[in-house]
Amino acid sequence: MSLRPLLSHEMILAWADAHHCRTGKWPKRTSGPVAESPGESWQAIDAALAVGARGLPGGMTLPQLLQAERGVRNIRRLPSLQPRRILEWADAYRERTGSWQKALSGPIPDSGGESWRRAESALIVGTRGLPGGDSLAQFLTRHRGMRNRARLCGSHKNSF
Repeated sequence: MSLRPLLSHEMILAWADAHHCRTGKWPKRTSGPVAESPGESWQAIDAALAVGARGLPGGMTLPQLLQAERGVRNIRRLPSLQPRRILEWADAYRERTGSWQKALSGPIPDSGGESWRRAESALIVGTRGLPGGDSLAQFLTRHRGMRNRARLCGSHKNSF
């Protein structure tokens, strides 16, 4: 049985950077072989990071390393969404476009990877520090006086 070579965060990050340059995506545990290191896999790297094998300190996952060192969005550790911040983004959107956004309005500029759909999901379900029970339209109606067509038109909102 041959021993696996030692790893370092710097080595893993260099391979991750190369993977990102080559594919346009950051590697995940399921990304398969590491092209820059024959015989190595992203799954084995993630496992070594977690348990502290092969010279690594342990207690970390590949997504956590990439989040800490490259600012990659880690869907298992998303930051809290503060209502005040959502309102700042909404105000900026309205100032920029002249209208209120919808859940399908796409990415939120200067938000670190948030989208209006993700914000609405957190508002509805009550995740990421929000209480839940609100749609984006309800939230903006309550806090900014936005006219909510669904509320005004009820079930006939598509009849005109």
